[in-house]
Amino acid sequence: MIDSAHHELLAKVAAMYYEDEMTQNDIAAALDLSRVKIYRLLKEARERQVARVLIDWPMKRARDIESQLVDRFDLQRALVLQTGMTDSALLLRQIAQLAARYLEGALVECAALSICFGSTTYEVINAIRADFQANVKVMQATGSLSHAMKEFDSSALTRQLAQKLGGEALYLSSPLLADDAQAAEVIREQAVVAQAMAQVRRADIALVGIGDLDPATSGFLRAGVADSAQLRSYRERGAIGDMAWQIFDSAGQLFPCELNQRIIGLTLDELRAVPQTLAVAVGLNKAAAIVGALRTGAINTLCTDEETAARVLHRGL
Repeated sequence: MIDSAHHELLAKVAAMYYEDEMTQNDIAAALDLSRVKIYRLLKEARERQVARVLIDWPMKRARDIESQLVDRFDLQRALVLQTGMTDSALLLRQIAQLAARYLEGALVECAALSICFGSTTYEVINAIRADFQANVKVMQATGSLSHAMKEFDSSALTRQLAQKLGGEALYLSSPLLADDAQAAEVIREQAVVAQAMAQVRRADIALVGIGDLDPATSGFLRAGVADSAQLRSYRERGAIGDMAWQIFDSAGQLFPCELNQRIIGLTLDELRAVPQTLAVAVGLNKAAAIVGALRTGAINTLCTDEETAARVLHRGL
């Protein structure tokens, strides 16, 4: 948490820079601080989400590929960004913006939104416009990590999105990962957890990302949920990807491993019961995982880029 005085300083410096269009030198002079200090405060303001910069990219959709995805995987809809961009970070932001614009149209007054947090859903949350108000209940669909990076800080991101949407936040007071399968069952039976999960299951919309279990990039490794040796072992035994922290194989079946039993949150079976699940994923490296995720039957709306979509269609033959 930021103390109120420092939060106010961050907001003041950000407002002077972004709203009043003052230079860093002018702000430094006005506040009697060094220009280097102002630079660091602006950087911190962005990192802590005190200041949010939204770039409104032009978005062209590949309608033909969207239709093919819908037909091939029995989806309700597909959102495929038409782009020749090679910068993966910029591409992710554009995909996140496409997903955010779709969500803004799908979220009706008093709707309930369950979110499974990760690096991609983090970008989607950031891309939702600050002036969009929908009085939506935002629900944390997976437990929390004790020392989370910003994209995995479930409770903070739940609060942030609820505030942005002018709605209510529902927290899941549980760790993401229990010590073992038996401990996970005990946690799930606790009244506060069971009551929260009962509401999460009744969501109108769920937002999820898709991972590929690559030790070099996997959220499991970065979040400290699994190590690289575990991930390599799972892949060698047929695991292909993960969604809502649940690992699955190429046929879309839940992969038999203890880690799946230790995760506290929305399961793949429970995702299938949500009226609308929006999955957002980008990158050729994720194509096989996306195919597996689509075969789980838990996704009815997919948002991705044109190149990845083409590879998904090829692998999904």
